[in-house]
Amino acid sequence: MKKVIISILIFNFLCIAILPVLIVVFFNMFNFIDYKISIYNHQNKKIMELDLEEYIKGVVAAEMPANFEIDALKAQAIAARTYTLKNSSNGIITTDSNKDQAWLAKEKLKEKWGKDYLFYWSKVSAAVEETEGIGLFYKGKLINSVYHSASGAYTEAAVAVWGNSVPYLQSVASNYEETSPYYKQQQKYLLSDLCRRLSINAKAPLTIKILKRSASGRVLKLLIGDKIFAGREVRNKLKLSSTKFRVLKEGDDYIFITSGYGHGVGMSQYGANGMAKNGYNFIQILKHYYPGVELKSIW
Repeated sequence: MKKVIISILIFNFLCIAILPVLIVVFFNMFNFIDYKISIYNHQNKKIMELDLEEYIKGVVAAEMPANFEIDALKAQAIAARTYTLKNSSNGIITTDSNKDQAWLAKEKLKEKWGKDYLFYWSKVSAAVEETEGIGLFYKGKLINSVYHSASGAYTEAAVAVWGNSVPYLQSVASNYEETSPYYKQQQKYLLSDLCRRLSINAKAPLTIKILKRSASGRVLKLLIGDKIFAGREVRNKLKLSSTKFRVLKEGDDYIFITSGYGHGVGMSQYGANGMAKNGYNFIQILKHYYPGVELKSIW
């Protein structure tokens, strides 16, 4: 009888003390892969290697204001993780936001956030850790989860920007952006300055006519003087926030009134934050901006 009791006690001890440890070890072995990513730091021109999730924390902190809602930050974390794995097929991704995604090291974030560093770093870390390993898929494949700052009420379809139609990168309504600093901006140019930037002959009065807009309202083609430009070309040369603009003439000034910031394709960050403030969770946000996608483990 004593042997039976002792055996039962030993069995209970193993179940309570040892088995949970074995389960955790097993779970970690097969579910949490220590995935490294090679990053080309375009500022110091050096390549470094980081754990994927730690890298994503630096991306979220650099790409989205840390005072945004937690579900917006979670949506950003998943979009950034998906983008990273989709666009680092050669093993390296750059920190140049004009090519890939912005990224900031902790030292830079301490300078950026100052006394709020610990609070914001904890918040960003929570957004990344609570969505760890989740990616965006379309028909079983990782998507190209591009994103931008603000859309100006409607996002743009990929075909209007890059020429390729992508099922999950279509124009969708982006409500709740009214509080964005990019909702409405204006830039003024004198005739001489405008002509210099666009490399056209100064001739007053200068005719500016929008020839074609996309379904989301962005300028695709316009006539300035006797020269036809693509909307993106004008945006780049005049350093405009967006191709969603209209032009007014006021005295000697030509006023470009823009709405939104960035290429306009994929998730609008300010739109995502607005959705989160209005009760939408990160899953709903991502499925809105990337129609038809699934969220599931990348491993």
